[in-house]
Order: sequence, then structure tokens, then C-alpha cells
Amino acid sequence: MGEIDHFRIFFWQRFAPLFALPVFAAILAFSPISAGWGPTEWKIAAAVTGIAVAVYLLDAWRKSDVQLSDTAMALYIGGKRETWPYEKLLKVKQIGSYRVRMCYDVGLADQHMHVTVDLFNSNGFVDALLDRYAESQGHWLPELPSHDGESSGDSDTTAA
Repeated sequence: MGEIDHFRIFFWQRFAPLFALPVFAAILAFSPISAGWGPTEWKIAAAVTGIAVAVYLLDAWRKSDVQLSDTAMALYIGGKRETWPYEKLLKVKQIGSYRVRMCYDVGLADQHMHVTVDLFNSNGFVDALLDRYAESQGHWLPELPSHDGESSGDSDTTAA
């Protein structure tokens, strides 16, 4: 293949802290600090706030990218970019229209890690992930019995 597939995570959760801005604006408006401010100072404060919000949202957009390369999946987890090779993939499950849950081997006995993402194109992501797994490993991801309380009739795609 040689190319990198890109998928976008919903990043609407990152908007939540911005809902507090009107509260801070009201506190600033009635604060003694801003008592003597004229229109110029308020415009500067609004411009600084607008720039900060734009930088914040640009960073959220940049970190919402999930990349599938020939050898691994890369995404931001907790603000840090993580790369997970396909050979560590144990299980993939699509939950609903947008959510995908992956289970990865962390290299410790009887321990694994779940990564759950909400994607704009979860169907395309799961298909591409399984195709990349098959290309890199030489076989399709085999099915495993469920380990997290799911019924055995689920259509999970799993690996040993």
C-alpha cells in the first residue's frame, strides 16, 4: 500500500471547556480590574480570547486524526501520540454507527488495553484496520471468545 489512511475522531467533547467562557467574561466585566476599561481594552481582550479559542480548537482538530500506516495505527491518547503495531491488535468491535473499540496486547501476562474512539467514518475505519492487519500479518484477524461480559453471539473480530 505505502500510503497512510486518515480518519477523524469526533472532537465535540473538546468544546465543553469553552462553555465556561461567558462565566469568566461576566466575572471580568464586573471585576475592579476592568472597571476603567474603554472599548479598545475590551477589543484587545476579545481578540486575545478569540485567538486562544482558535488555537485550542486547531489543536483539538490536529489531535483528532487517526492514521493507519502499513505497520501501525497512530492516534493521540491523553494528549500524547501513541503508535500501536498491528501485531498487538487482539480484537476490534464496532459499537453502533460511530464507536469502535479495539483491544491491544500490552506485553504483560493476562493484561490488555482497550482503545475506544468515536469516528465520523467508523465503517471505513474498521474495514481499513482489518485490511491493514491482514496485509501486515498475512492472515485475517481470527475470532476469540469474549472477555468483557459480552455475549458469545456478538460479531466481534478478535485475535489470539
